[in-house]
Amino acid sequence: MRKFNLLIPLAIILLLLASCATNEQGQSTKLVTKYDIALTKVSRGNEVNIRSKPIIADTTIVNKTRYRYEDELMNTIWYASENGFELTLYNPSDKNLTLDWDKGLYLDYDNIGHRLLISSTPDSEKDKPQAPSTIAPRNNLTETIFSADHTKPSTLLGVYVRTPLLPTEYAKAVRYHGKEMKIKLPIIVDNTTYNYEFTFKIVSVRQAPSSSSLF
Repeated sequence: MRKFNLLIPLAIILLLLASCATNEQGQSTKLVTKYDIALTKVSRGNEVNIRSKPIIADTTIVNKTRYRYEDELMNTIWYASENGFELTLYNPSDKNLTLDWDKGLYLDYDNIGHRLLISSTPDSEKDKPQAPSTIAPRNNLTETIFSADHTKPSTLLGVYVRTPLLPTEYAKAVRYHGKEMKIKLPIIVDNTTYNYEFTFKIVSVRQAPSSSSLF
């Protein structure tokens, strides 16, 4: 009798687990819009003969394709999404390398220019001057670049909020396939300014299951 009494709760637990599993399988999965954006071109002012390596895709991070660009001045890794541009820059030289953010520009898919906003600058100071970033020899910098024009105060929340650089609704997003965006960024080495232009292309727009969970 004692063994029977132990089996009843166990059977109830198993039934509940089976019910939960059935419900989870039967629920529709929420889909979110995902952009695949590739770094396709890098130019430096009117210079033609830049000693650079070909741009290569870096897939060392799961579900995240980054792009590497290297020349005689710097080594960079880029990742672009509707939420901005992630940049890791390494200075392999024996000279300081300075990024002049205030003279940089984000050119959107309609070729309209927007002031750059870096993650180390508070959103509330998006319209104030941003100090340049200097990278010492054989050191690196990691920064997220956004558009100041896509950062606005919310009267409802009482804080600044960022709107995505691209639509998050799939029906609208698919129209942006093949569009290009650019980052213009002056880089100063040994009192010489090199005007870089990084071109990013939307190579695909897709839907993927949301990674969010109730638990």
